[in-house]
Amino acid sequence: MSALERRYRRLLACYPAEHRAAHGEEMLDVLLSAARPGQTRPAVADAADLLYGAARIRLRRLGAGGKASPWPGAFAITGFLAIYLLLAEGLRFMVNAPYWVVVLPGPGDMGQPLRRTIALHFGTAPYWLAWAVIAVLAWRGRRRAAAIGACAVIGAQFVLALYGTFAYDLPWAWLGLSLAGSPLALALLATASLLVSPGPVHGARLLGHTYVLGAGAVAAVLGVFSTTPLFTLLLQGDLDFRSLSAEPSRLHTLSATWNLLQTGIVLTAVVLTTAALVRTAQGRRAWALLAIAVGPLLVRLGIVPDRLFSGFDAVFRLVAEGAIGFALAMLCVWGVEFSYRTRTRQHEGTSV
Repeated sequence: MSALERRYRRLLACYPAEHRAAHGEEMLDVLLSAARPGQTRPAVADAADLLYGAARIRLRRLGAGGKASPWPGAFAITGFLAIYLLLAEGLRFMVNAPYWVVVLPGPGDMGQPLRRTIALHFGTAPYWLAWAVIAVLAWRGRRRAAAIGACAVIGAQFVLALYGTFAYDLPWAWLGLSLAGSPLALALLATASLLVSPGPVHGARLLGHTYVLGAGAVAAVLGVFSTTPLFTLLLQGDLDFRSLSAEPSRLHTLSATWNLLQTGIVLTAVVLTTAALVRTAQGRRAWALLAIAVGPLLVRLGIVPDRLFSGFDAVFRLVAEGAIGFALAMLCVWGVEFSYRTRTRQHEGTSV
């Protein structure tokens, strides 16, 4: 056995035993036939591809459990909705960007360098562009490319979030912290969907045309109602944010009103999403998965008491909020399904 074959076999050992028994030798033959003369180590691309395939198969089996497991469909639906919400956040950025170009004061007025001023308002542009590209790839059926891109983006986002959490007094830490809230949870859900389910496009098919359009409308409303231009237009009657920011007390009062309006819109979106997803077992589990991202959002809006998580750093706080949201949502799902199964058994017993 050559050194190259031995190393390939070590990589193939990451696959489940049944998969190796059915396809292992065939995969090994293909890999060895494509090797260069004298090659002793697997190419980096081949090694990464094998590890990615092994992780994907194991995660999919873990999520599938039994033959009729609703979890793959739930992850597909969740991924579709998570990407929709990420695109809505990107829409918010696109609406705000030209507005800030117009109203942004000069660097000297803010007492900071031009590059810092630009980064403050436009530093997340590559992130939103990356998710737009991932969404296009997934929608065109190139799920593997979309999954690789999502893994790369989420890895960089997680590093930035950790940097912002533990080095908050260092330059650009605030940029990492801005990506450590709901965007991180949504990105994790979208990436998981690409890895362990048939993908977001399948999730859209499971929802159906009407619910897909409804989800798009809800996501667009959520994105638009978090923009600065709409804030100044609805509450002040014009787009002059400079004059508003020069009056701190008035800005504080209007911000409180705006937060109440946003809270109402978010709660309405939660109710509509719940009504759409509770119809099926897959939808109910997708609803529970979405609670991982909705939990932190409800805390930020003050619907859930902030003091419950005040002792956590940003990233670990996000994990705690998401875990509690998922656990509470799954308790609701199990309660509903247990009640339904009990009533079904009682009905069957009565019929007999």
